[in-house]
Amino acid sequence: MNIINAHVHLLELTPPELRSISSLLSGIAVFSDFEALAPMLDPAEVIAQMDEAGIDQSVLYAVEAPIVYASNEYVHELCNRHPDRFIGFASLDPNSSDAPQVLESAVRNLGMRGLKLHPPMQDFFPNDPKVFPVYEKCVELDIPVVFHVGTTPFGYLCKLSQASPLLVDEVAVRFPRLRIMLTHLGTLWHNEAFMVVEKNPNVFIDTAAYLSEIRTILTPDLIDRIGADKIIFGTDYPMPYGGRMHRMKDFVDCLCEYDLPEETLAGFFHGNFTRLLHGDARLAEMCNPERLKADLRKFMGHRSVSGKREMA
Repeated sequence: MNIINAHVHLLELTPPELRSISSLLSGIAVFSDFEALAPMLDPAEVIAQMDEAGIDQSVLYAVEAPIVYASNEYVHELCNRHPDRFIGFASLDPNSSDAPQVLESAVRNLGMRGLKLHPPMQDFFPNDPKVFPVYEKCVELDIPVVFHVGTTPFGYLCKLSQASPLLVDEVAVRFPRLRIMLTHLGTLWHNEAFMVVEKNPNVFIDTAAYLSEIRTILTPDLIDRIGADKIIFGTDYPMPYGGRMHRMKDFVDCLCEYDLPEETLAGFFHGNFTRLLHGDARLAEMCNPERLKADLRKFMGHRSVSGKREMA
């Protein structure tokens, strides 16, 4: 079965920079063990883990933010080096006036296939109108946008008020043609995240959470409710979980333990990401605001006529 890991980070840090950050932020789990973390940032180690897990491709996220920084150019270089294994998603500073131009350049000149945003690390609110030109550019370029939602391991460096999934709901409503993915099963804001996914045909969510959260939160009833076609496999490599170092195979095995039809698993592992990346005719029809408005007018007109008949 074809498998795509839709959530992978490779930080653009030299060993001295990583060691310095590790000593400053030793209370943060992902940086607490420099000796274990450093080898995991080697692209060869990512590919080795992919091979062990049977993963065909991984999505590498650029991140224009402190600590977890990875430039568009760095991700582009890795994708060029391993074009059959890596897919690049761009990043940008959403507070910058030239953000739409940066995005267009990343897509047209560097071959980026989507946009990753981390509101609490990048210090912005997803529903702030000043960011709307970025979303408009995503629609124009026909690329999806990924939003980090929920808690983060970065403590006082972030504001959780900027990470609410409900802020993304407004974006989904204002930009119905914008394909969106939320991360981490909502990261303890899962109920709010699932509400946003359930109500908006253009919003997906990934499984890049702790294994214990996946098993507890992603129940068969929940899958049925929000739609099996809305869930995308991701692991948040190289983040540790439950005191263990990251191993992609654990996440593949976790989902394979579910008693799900093979068609559903295939959707989780690659089909739903393909819909996020490219869209399809069904999704385009569901997210067509003009069709929705026309259907609503037709319904209201029919109701008005019916009401007059009943009164007569």
